[in-house]
Amino acid sequence: MSVSLELISALLLIGCVKGEVQWPKKYSGTIDKKGIYSFDDKDSLDLQYYGKKRSNFRMVSHCATDDTEKDFISVILYNTRTLQPILFDEIKCSEDLTVNWHAHSNPRVFNEKYNIRLIGKPNYQFAIEVYSELTDIEINSKGVGETWVMLGGNSRTIKTFSISYEQLKSTDELSYIQVSVESNDTFEDASKNDVTLDNSWADWTHGCGVASGDESDRSVAKLIVTQTHEDLDNFFDNPNAAITASMRLSFSCFGMITVSNASEPVLNTGEWVVGLTLAENSKSSKNVTIRVTVVTDYHYVGRIAMMFGVSLIGIVIPFLARIVFDAGNMNIFKKVHFKTWLETVGDWFWRGHKGITYLVALIAALLVVSAFQVVHARHHEMMRTGDRDLCYYNEKCYRPYGHYYDVSVNGLASNIPFMVQGVLMILYFSFAESYCRANGHEHFDYSLPYAFGLTFICEGFGSLIYHICPSQIIFQFDTLFMFVISLVMISAIYEGLSIRDDDVKYSRVAKQKTVRPAKLFAFFVGPVYFFNFIGNLSDADRGLPFKVMVPFYVFFGLWWAGTLCWLAYKMNLMPKCLDPEDLPEQKPVPGVDVDDVKRSVFLEWAIKHYTVLKAIAFVIYSGIVIAGFVMALLQKIAFSMFILGVLIIALVIMLVINSLPVLGLVVRHFHNVPVQLTKNCCSLFTHVFVLLGMVAFLVIGCGVIVVALVLFKVFSATDKSLDPWLSREENNPCFFNDFYDTHDFWHLFASFGLMIMAMVVAQISKPCRECYLVYMTKAKEDIANVEAAFGSAAEADKSTKQSVTDI
Repeated sequence: MSVSLELISALLLIGCVKGEVQWPKKYSGTIDKKGIYSFDDKDSLDLQYYGKKRSNFRMVSHCATDDTEKDFISVILYNTRTLQPILFDEIKCSEDLTVNWHAHSNPRVFNEKYNIRLIGKPNYQFAIEVYSELTDIEINSKGVGETWVMLGGNSRTIKTFSISYEQLKSTDELSYIQVSVESNDTFEDASKNDVTLDNSWADWTHGCGVASGDESDRSVAKLIVTQTHEDLDNFFDNPNAAITASMRLSFSCFGMITVSNASEPVLNTGEWVVGLTLAENSKSSKNVTIRVTVVTDYHYVGRIAMMFGVSLIGIVIPFLARIVFDAGNMNIFKKVHFKTWLETVGDWFWRGHKGITYLVALIAALLVVSAFQVVHARHHEMMRTGDRDLCYYNEKCYRPYGHYYDVSVNGLASNIPFMVQGVLMILYFSFAESYCRANGHEHFDYSLPYAFGLTFICEGFGSLIYHICPSQIIFQFDTLFMFVISLVMISAIYEGLSIRDDDVKYSRVAKQKTVRPAKLFAFFVGPVYFFNFIGNLSDADRGLPFKVMVPFYVFFGLWWAGTLCWLAYKMNLMPKCLDPEDLPEQKPVPGVDVDDVKRSVFLEWAIKHYTVLKAIAFVIYSGIVIAGFVMALLQKIAFSMFILGVLIIALVIMLVINSLPVLGLVVRHFHNVPVQLTKNCCSLFTHVFVLLGMVAFLVIGCGVIVVALVLFKVFSATDKSLDPWLSREENNPCFFNDFYDTHDFWHLFASFGLMIMAMVVAQISKPCRECYLVYMTKAKEDIANVEAAFGSAAEADKSTKQSVTDI
C-alpha cells in the first residue's frame, strides 16, 4: 500500500499535550473501522530536553492479522506542530507480532513534540516501539570522541560527528580520521563473556578472539562511514550492496575505517555519519564502543627515510663476508679503475654468462605487469564499492598515503630494505667482477650472485604491489620471489661443487655439472609458482572443488618425490652409476685429516663422518617435507607457508653442511696453540677472528631469519585465509615509531637475514675460480708454515703432501 504525502498531511491533525517520555515509547492497539489509528496528545513525545544536540528516531514495528492477504499498514511519526512526517514505514503483517520491521530517521536536531498515526485495514493489530537516541559524538581538544551503543537482533544504530575547518586547515593532505569499533559478543555461556577495555583501544582484550573457538556462535556486524544519508539508507536496506562514496566493513570484535584525502569518500569538513547494523537472527547482542580519532599534521617522510637509512647498513655485510671468507683477495678494489667497472657493467648486456640473471629479469617483467593489473583491479573494486573486506589491512596501524593512493604507506615503505640491499649486492658483485677482470683472471662467472641481488629487488617490488591490496587470492605475488631467492641460493651452493663449462683447473675436484638456469626455472621455479597458485585458491574464501584438489595433491606429491630424489643425487647419496660419463677422472679425497692436529672431538667426528652427516640431514629434511605436506593436505597450514618453509629449511641445511669443510680448513691453522700464543699470537688471533666470523655469519643469519619467521607467523597482523572480520581480530597496533607494525619488521629482518645467507652462499659458490685457488694456495702455505714452526718434522712432511682442496 502506498500513501501520498497529501493524505498523510491531512491525517496529521491532532493536538499536543506535554508528557514525560520513557524510552522506548511503546504503542499498541488495533486499527479501527475507518482504517486509521490516532493516539492521544498525552502519548506525544516531547524532546525539548535534548537542546540543540542531534538525535534520530528508530522505530521497531510489528503487525498481526488473520487476513489471508496479509496486507501492509503504514506507520507515520510526525511533528505535532508542523504536521511534517519525520518517519514513515510500510510493514507487512504476519500471523503474530514476532516479525520485526525497522525504520530510522536521519539525524538532526529534534526539540519539539511528535506522535504516531497508523493507516491500514481495520482490525489489524500492531505493536510499535519508538527509540530516540542522541547521535552526536563529541570530539575533544585531543581529537578523540567516543560513545557506546547496544546492538541486538536486526537493530540499526546511527551516530554522527562533525569535522571543522579549524581542525584541518593547517594540515593539508597529512591528516586522516579513524573510526574504530570494538565489541564483545554476549553469550549465554558466561565463560565466553570475559572482556576488558582499557583507556586505549590498543589494550583491548576480548573473549571472542580467534583462539576461543566460538566463531560459529558469534554475530557479525556491519559498519559504514559516509557523508550522505542516502548511502546510509541503502546500507541499511542491503549491507552487502556496492555503495559509492562510502566505506564499510564487517566486524565482530574489532574494525576500523580510515578516512583520508586518498579515500572515497575523501576527507572533508562537515557532518559525517556512522551506521551500524547487526545480521538478522543473531544469537548474541553486541556492546559496541565507537571511537573517532582525528590525526593532524602527520609526517611520514622521516619515518620512510629512516627505513632507507637502516637498509644502507647492509653495505657492511658483503665486505665483512669478503674479509672473513676470502682473506687472500680482501682488497676488492685492487687495480680496479672506473673504466674497468664500466666495462663490467657493459658486459651485463653484451657478453658473458648471465643466463640465470636474464631469466630472473624476464620473469620479473612479466610478473610485475600482471601482478599490478590484478592488484590494482581489486583495489579499484574496493574503492568503487566501498567494501573494505576485499583487502586485508592491519587497520590498527593503517597510515594513508597523502591524496595519491588509499593504501597503508608503511606497508609499502617496509619493502625498501629488499630493494636497497638488492642494489647493494649488485654493486658489490660488480666490483668483485671488476677485481677479477683487472687482475687477469679468466675463469669467473657472477651470474648467480647478480641473480641474488635482482631477486631481492624483485621481491621488494612484488611485495610492494601485493600490499596495495593484500588478500589470499593474490598472495603468490608476494611469495614468488621468496621462492626464487631460496632456489637460486640452493642452486648456487651446488655451483660451488660442480663443473662449469669454462672450468679447467677446478675440474679436478668437482664431481657434477652445474644446474642449468633453464632447468632451474622449468623444473623448480615454474612448478612451485603453479602449486602455490592452486594452493592459494584452495585457501581462499570459496576454495576449490574436491575433484580439482585430488589430482593437484597427487601431482604435488609426485613433484616433491622427484625433487627429493634429485636432492639426494646432488648430495652424492645416490648410486654412482647415475653420474655423467663425460666428467674428468677424480683423485681420491681422504675422508679424515692425517696431520694429527688436536681438534675438538665433535669436529674430528664431523670431518670423518661427513657423508653420514649429509645422509642424516637428508632424512631429517625429507621428514620435514612429508610432515609439512600432510599438514598442508589437511589445511592446517597454508600451501604458501609450507613451500616457503621447506625451501628456507633446505637452504639452511645445505648451507650448514657445506660450511663444515670450510670451517675445518680454518681450524687446521691451529697447531700447538699454547706455543702459537707465545710466538705468533697475531696470526693466531687472525684465524680466530676468521673462524668466529664464519660461525657468526651462519648463526646470526639463521637467527635473524628465525626472528623474521616468528614475527611473520606468531605476531602476524592479519590472516588472509580467514574471513575478513576474523582477520581483523589479529590486527596489532604500530610496533615502532607509530608507523611500522610487526609485519613491517618481518620485511626488515627477512631482508637482512637473507642477505647474510646470500653472502655466505656466494663464497661457497666460488664465482671466481682463480680467487678460490689463490685462497687455497695461501691457506696451504699458511698451514704448512704453522705445522713446520710448531709441529714435528714428520707431521709437517705429511701435512705438506696432503691436498687441501677437499672442499
